[in-house]
Amino acid sequence: MNTDRIGKFLLSISLIYFVIITTCLFLLEDYIETLSGSVRVLSILFLLLTFFISISLIYYNSNYQKRRKVIIIMSSISSILFILSIASKFFSLPGASIEGILAVFSFSFSDLPLIIKSRHEKRKTLLNNKILFLSYIDLCSIILITMGLLFRFMHWPGATIMMIVGGLALIFTLIGWNISFKNEVKLRAVLEDKLKDSLKEIEIKHLVIEEKQKEITDSINYAKRIQDAILPSVDFIKTHLPNSFIYYHPKDIVAGDFYWAELITLKNNSTDNFSEGSASGQRDVFFIAAADCTGHGVPGALVSVVCCNALNRTVNEFKLTDPGKILDKTRELVLESFSKNGGDIRDGMDISLISIDGNNVKWAGANNPLWYYQNNELKEIKANKQSIGKTDNPETFTTHLIELNKGDSLYLFTDGFADQFGGPKGKKFKYKQLEDLLVSSNDLTINEQHHTLKNTLNNWKGNLEQVDDICIIGIRL
Repeated sequence: MNTDRIGKFLLSISLIYFVIITTCLFLLEDYIETLSGSVRVLSILFLLLTFFISISLIYYNSNYQKRRKVIIIMSSISSILFILSIASKFFSLPGASIEGILAVFSFSFSDLPLIIKSRHEKRKTLLNNKILFLSYIDLCSIILITMGLLFRFMHWPGATIMMIVGGLALIFTLIGWNISFKNEVKLRAVLEDKLKDSLKEIEIKHLVIEEKQKEITDSINYAKRIQDAILPSVDFIKTHLPNSFIYYHPKDIVAGDFYWAELITLKNNSTDNFSEGSASGQRDVFFIAAADCTGHGVPGALVSVVCCNALNRTVNEFKLTDPGKILDKTRELVLESFSKNGGDIRDGMDISLISIDGNNVKWAGANNPLWYYQNNELKEIKANKQSIGKTDNPETFTTHLIELNKGDSLYLFTDGFADQFGGPKGKKFKYKQLEDLLVSSNDLTINEQHHTLKNTLNNWKGNLEQVDDICIIGIRL
């Protein structure tokens, strides 16, 4: 209920009524004198009643602090008027009656309702409806007692009845408060027992969840060991590409991104498939790739195992060396693995694959491009716009032959670095900024460039969560 509007309405009525009475006193003085004293008293009492009730209604639903200020003001006014009334009565001064009336009406109809409201808000309990009822009875009993005292002070009839009814109502509320408090104590005891049982149940469930979480974490950590075992060692890569770095940072314990490397021996007269033979007349071809499988975490790691195994089979079992043909065969093997149960699984990977055969560098890519730094310029070879996996209208992957010189740099990467949110506005890092970073840091050693990438990303990310796995491979010839 909007008590504020009702209070303002009553205040308007009281002010209009006050203007009417004042006007009548001046203009209709002779007529006013003909009215009986009780009519005039009732008119004044009605004016005071509407005025003080309007004040209590205006502030009845206001916040506690604002209501408390009004209570202090009205209590001060009531106290001052009451003291003045007593003093005027004692010293036989005029105005004692009106001061007493104002004091009682101010306290009973402005101050007291606000006090009861504040007390009820403080004492809201489990038995809220009963407490509200008792609070209203309290209000009525105190008003009856104070009005009875006023009537006795003014020698008006009905004072004794008011005080008796108010006293009986007060006794009733005291008994009601006592019963309600006892009931509340019992109810609280029951609820405390239920709460203890609930807390014990929650604690047991919490322990179970913790144990399950530990088991899951231990399983994932073991899966990480398996995934790390599948990845080629950094020492193996450094042996064949000493001037290189691997920036590999999974989002979770295990990752969907992975890097892959393999060394094969090729006969000098072979151009595609290789075959084993004597040590003489052979050359080494080194393959390295950065791959991004669908998803991250455990699902991405499972897909990465399938894709990594397909790459290994393509080179070691099917003896392919051409990067484009390797990707074609890898797609075939991945689709074969995912279609054994007849399901429609569209997971797969994006990859950037390079082969280094002496001075010959070949590359092929599925969605992920190749960047290389040559003649103070960062150049890009675009990948085929298809992934290793189920694709509509699949095409053969294109192999690109790249002519490079000593000191040129190659970069294979996934999308995790560029997609990381951060910076002052919480935006993506983006590829353009990554390009600028690689160009500006190309004068550094390859290891220093590696540290620059890591520090830049950490500063960019700040306190934000890493959004994806990160894998960047840098090679300087």
